[in-house]
Amino acid sequence: MADDEGASPRELVVEACRRDQPHLIEQVLNGMSEKTNEEVAQFFNEVADALGNHALHICALYGSYDVMDALFDIQYFECDPLTRMDKDTPLHIAVRYANDKDAELGLEMVKMMCEAGCDPRVRNKHGQKPADLVFNNIEIKSTLQQTEYILAEGIRDDAEGGSIHDSASDSE
Repeated sequence: MADDEGASPRELVVEACRRDQPHLIEQVLNGMSEKTNEEVAQFFNEVADALGNHALHICALYGSYDVMDALFDIQYFECDPLTRMDKDTPLHIAVRYANDKDAELGLEMVKMMCEAGCDPRVRNKHGQKPADLVFNNIEIKSTLQQTEYILAEGIRDDAEGGSIHDSASDSE
């Protein structure tokens, strides 16, 4: 049976990521109230556009900071999916956004992504880590290198004693 009443949940997520409209993410989440956390995460992890960009890639491509933040609030959300063609992570895309469009917003996205658990050590199919793509932005390069060091050394500030994996964002 076809749904003639509007966009599908997948289409709403893609549109939210393109236009930075977190209320659309909330609308989709409200419609999934009967699902388990794992089922919700599986749905969001499988959302991709026609080019193979996952939700976080789309957010990074368009500078959709608020939707990115909302996605990180989803328990079990995958923060390092790879694009189909270049095997880029969302961090690779965010660095390119900072290089080409808006350095300040790009930096804020990179910081949030690193805090949420995105891995700056992942190389794309060209053998490049996100830090290798940074052009004239010492702060982004430093953020990526510090996160890489923290991950390599296995140190993570967990002062409250809770799991760092429960939620990828600190906002409500």
